Amino acid sequence: MALSMYDRVRKVWDARIAELEAQLAVANDEFERDELLGTLDYMRETDMAVVVSQSQNEVEDLAKRGLDIRPHRKRMLTEDMDEKFKDPDDPFRLVFVCAMWMTGFDVPSCSTIYLDKPMRNHTLMQTIARANRVFPQKKNGLIVDYVGVFRNLQKALAVYGSGGAGVLGEGDSPVKDKAALVDELALAVSDTLAFLSDLGIDANAIIASEGFARVKLLGDAVDAVLVNDDSKSRYLSLAGLVNGLYRSVQPDPRLNAHSAMRTLFWIIANQIRSLI
Repeated sequence: MALSMYDRVRKVWDARIAELEAQLAVANDEFERDELLGTLDYMRETDMAVVVSQSQNEVEDLAKRGLDIRPHRKRMLTEDMDEKFKDPDDPFRLVFVCAMWMTGFDVPSCSTIYLDKPMRNHTLMQTIARANRVFPQKKNGLIVDYVGVFRNLQKALAVYGSGGAGVLGEGDSPVKDKAALVDELALAVSDTLAFLSDLGIDANAIIASEGFARVKLLGDAVDAVLVNDDSKSRYLSLAGLVNGLYRSVQPDPRLNAHSAMRTLFWIIANQIRSLI
């Protein structure tokens, strides 16, 4: 049930914020602090809500299960939830729905859909298409399948994904395992490191440094990248790709191997932007 799932996620979300705050309190490394602060700011400001159709006696029926829908129903009646969710600048980023917004609801900025109920055929295709719309800086859509819907997705793709022409070949499927995205991120990090190395910049040395030594190394890195317009444009493109892929993979423990580099790349990019 959407309302029950909201309560569970809200509890885990708040617990994660408390964990990050505890980590921030003892963090000494600048890159680690920047990463923690960025995540904390995002999680603190994120708004989440339940959007479900209204039913008779819902307050009493749900109260028997220990659930309170009244504050959620009030929001649904007093706020334009559709428009809020469609606005990429609105902090309303997480919505729990049941038989709502599945078809005919277009939100290009939506990047992730979590499925916890069986779906088939055209309904399934329309649902996952909500996360597959093109939007600036969006690299992909992510489908998190909790109930084994992927088996039905393969069948639906064979019918709807190929215009009814038959089963799609293995290499033709638009759906790929998340591991492929992690590999793309690792390659993008490697390419960016190679670019910096060609300019005489040791990214690992910057990460290992502290205090004024780090400030100097960062300044030297910025100066090296700004040697000409081609170098500047190339670096900003590489750093942007790393950041976009990193955000696409979140959340995933495999990101830990790349978080320090991604933060370094982004700090250098931000310093370059501030100068130009």
